[in-house]
Amino acid sequence: MAGMNLVVLNSLQSCTDLLDKRSSIYSDRPTSGITMVSELCDLGWSFGLQRYGPEWRDGRKAFQSQFHANTVQKYRPALSREIYRFLRRLCTEPAGWEHHLHLIAGGLIMSAAYAIDVQEKNDPYLTTQEHAAECVKKSLVPGAYLVGIFPFFKYVPEWFPGARFQHEARMWRKSVMHVLHAPYNIVKERMVKDPVATPDCITKSLIENMVDTAKDPAYMERVAKSAVGSVYLAGADTTLSIITSYFLAMVLYPDVQRRAQEYIDEVCQGRLPDYSDYDALPYVHALVRESLRWNPVVSLNLPHRCTTDDIYEEYLIPEGSIVVANIHAILHDPTAYPDPSTFNPERLLCRTPDGELALDPNVPDLLHAAFGFGRRICPGRFMAYQSIWLTLASFLCAFRIERAKDERGVPIDPGGEYDWGFTK
Repeated sequence: MAGMNLVVLNSLQSCTDLLDKRSSIYSDRPTSGITMVSELCDLGWSFGLQRYGPEWRDGRKAFQSQFHANTVQKYRPALSREIYRFLRRLCTEPAGWEHHLHLIAGGLIMSAAYAIDVQEKNDPYLTTQEHAAECVKKSLVPGAYLVGIFPFFKYVPEWFPGARFQHEARMWRKSVMHVLHAPYNIVKERMVKDPVATPDCITKSLIENMVDTAKDPAYMERVAKSAVGSVYLAGADTTLSIITSYFLAMVLYPDVQRRAQEYIDEVCQGRLPDYSDYDALPYVHALVRESLRWNPVVSLNLPHRCTTDDIYEEYLIPEGSIVVANIHAILHDPTAYPDPSTFNPERLLCRTPDGELALDPNVPDLLHAAFGFGRRICPGRFMAYQSIWLTLASFLCAFRIERAKDERGVPIDPGGEYDWGFTK
């Protein structure tokens, strides 16, 4: 394809064999195809787009120090606070539910990453983040910009006919750099004034444990800033996608909503769920996972680049080949998930010998595909999953979603069409 070899992996087995088991040669990123977002929009600093090398590995260490499955539990109070604020907003203004979803998606990240409380209206951080996220959604769609196919077009000046992409890149670049620097600098300034009074957050921890103790603080600050900025940029948009897919599912499948509420009522007995109920609500876990499977946030993952010739199933995969995991195909494989287009969390559940409801260990682990593969797997997956779990459990406990009705009182079919970009 334009001189490049493109390999699309359509099965969980092939993704596991190559991207997981041979991750040492499949963890690089290609430079072709992402010129618009990485160079013209200056998003090359993003952890997800960086080439495989020493700086990326240091960024991975930064993520692992903050986002390990056990470590993220220290952020649960901040996550709970944002989720309960979301419930109060819905009580006060239910018609503004869409705005409230944007607030919680961004608020969860801003609270955990920077200990910054977002404003109810016109928050400058969220406005900038959403504009920068638009750059990612549009620019990473294969073929969306000609400069992605012919990188030398990046030298075309903005005034040249047909170079509107240069104008778009310039506007996006402002937001991208604001995402990288502005909230990080707020935390840094707080720590200079009073480190003890500065609230705990990911950025504070990285500064204390990595930047201040580094042999080269300037380099390590660049690594830390990139890591937390990547969380800020990618986390809000992906969280919003999952929650809105869940909202759609509850409208289309009211029986699923009713059963989930019955399980929550049985466990919580009239109070809101919290993380102490994490292991007692397997139906909510199934609901989160089915939301991830039914309409995955990313249908095709970010491309991997093979760094040496490789042989797989008698096929030669030449050095430099672009390798893409077809996540949508994997999560809609009818042999693993019968009737895959139907939203059915019970496909993921079973009864234990004691008659207790539990996640079925015999169903393929869809989280593996939903969050990516190998060394490029989403480093924030544990915090993302836990925040979504409590959001959905709390919402189910407090509210019911129904179809809107027309002037004759007839329920309106929402259709279920998606706006497509790199993410849904």
